[in-house]
Amino acid sequence: MQKVVYSISKVNRDEKLKGVGYLSEGNLLIPSLSSKGKPYIRVFESVSEQCKPVFGKQDEFKGYVDVIYTNVPVFKSVDHDSDENKEGSYEVLETIETTYYVWFKKVL
Repeated sequence: MQKVVYSISKVNRDEKLKGVGYLSEGNLLIPSLSSKGKPYIRVFESVSEQCKPVFGKQDEFKGYVDVIYTNVPVFKSVDHDSDENKEGSYEVLETIETTYYVWFKKVL
């Protein structure tokens, strides 16, 4: 495993994830917290294949990584003119594709 410093953001968003992570078999592993505050390891697959070296910089890489999420529950608001008494419900989408901008630098 190779230690790296990283910065990850969704395309067209200002929020960034920054910190220290690891490259393992071409995947970027970073520490994260769930919405309930429980720690877990987040994996961005095939980062080393999709990120290219930064021109003029040693051991720095950047690029766009597409992540596909499957079976995603999404909140769907219900039309209030319908006969349903519910305020809303969840719908499961088969796939959602999200593009991230990833930058990382290998650390000794």
